[in-house]
Amino acid sequence: MHKLSQPARRYLLHTTLLTFGLAVSALFFNLLLVELGYAERSVAVPLIGELPLLGLLNSMPVLVAGLSSLPLWWLVSKVGPRPALVAGALLHAIALLGVALWPAPLPLLASVALGGPAAVLFQISAAPYMMRHSGPAERDLLFALSAGLNIGIGGLGSLVGGFVPGLAATLFALPPQSAAAYRATFVVAAILTTLAVLPLWSSEQPSQGVTPRIRAPQRSLDLRGILRSARFVVSPLLISCGAALLIPFLSLYFRERYGAPDAALGVIFAAVGIATGAATLIAPLLSRRLGKMGSVVLTQALAIPCLLLLGAAPTLWLAGSVALVRGALMNMAAPLYDAYAMEHTPEPLRPVVIGLINGAFSVGYIIGPTISAQIQRTYGFGPIFIATATFYACAALANALIFLRRRADHANAR
Repeated sequence: MHKLSQPARRYLLHTTLLTFGLAVSALFFNLLLVELGYAERSVAVPLIGELPLLGLLNSMPVLVAGLSSLPLWWLVSKVGPRPALVAGALLHAIALLGVALWPAPLPLLASVALGGPAAVLFQISAAPYMMRHSGPAERDLLFALSAGLNIGIGGLGSLVGGFVPGLAATLFALPPQSAAAYRATFVVAAILTTLAVLPLWSSEQPSQGVTPRIRAPQRSLDLRGILRSARFVVSPLLISCGAALLIPFLSLYFRERYGAPDAALGVIFAAVGIATGAATLIAPLLSRRLGKMGSVVLTQALAIPCLLLLGAAPTLWLAGSVALVRGALMNMAAPLYDAYAMEHTPEPLRPVVIGLINGAFSVGYIIGPTISAQIQRTYGFGPIFIATATFYACAALANALIFLRRRADHANAR
């Protein structure tokens, strides 16, 4: 840590507070919606018809994020990453406070929608900020610490968040596992995300030897190169379609299937986050033996039977243990995938390609939660586990066919 510049250390404190606050609230979002009675309600959408409100509320941030991405990229290129990070944290805080104070359907939709642009501002500003405030000697350390903190602090936030509704119920004489207790949790999360602004509030001084401003993609971008790089989007898109059906509703699944109390949910999701963070550190060792894409395919394939077992586990703690292994396997090699994509992409195209990869990981969330909510109403979670496993299997197969087969062909051609 002593090798890092002061602005870099301030950024790490910022992302720690922001991630912690968002993790505290994320655990109980769908449980809050159920307690508000929105699981059985629908809303009429022009030209589409009736949609489950539960799914629409989960899809709204991703939809608004997609619509706002291009103008926000232009804005960040003009104002710089620090103001954008501050604005993103404030938008997150406003969104969380809106969920807590105005739970009627329309205000709730508006509040949830703010989370989309807030997430985009962080995603497109974090890496440029770290690049600006790090030199070649400490850059890998800074990026690794940022990724590790995002995962580990997310797990810690889930652990602490699991006790917040119970504490609120005790302090304010609220019914346990009630909408009021969950709304109090969102107030706490809003305060934490507001505090995340403070480390970045002071004026920044660009570190020596780094680029002083963000540059928009140059005209040297090659359309053919972009089309060739589209192969990197296939697997993230398939994973997104599967994950969007299940992952936003895992806490709801644990509650409905096993009657999991709030504190138990916090422990389970904290363990998943911590295990995933630790597994991410192991991935480079695996890569030395199998290569980057070999490691990605192996870990994704091993996660699929764990997912199916999660849907069939007879007890909460067995399900929680399987969820821990599944989460670690499915996510541990994600940095390897990004690194492989960047290594095989010309430098001028790298911002575009990483943007396409991140966008592909979000596409499924535009409609997936709405479809999932409708399936849950009619058939329960069984079909959702099968569909998610199918998408994950297709993603692993696509990686094997596109990348591993290509590598074998190159080896045979030598």
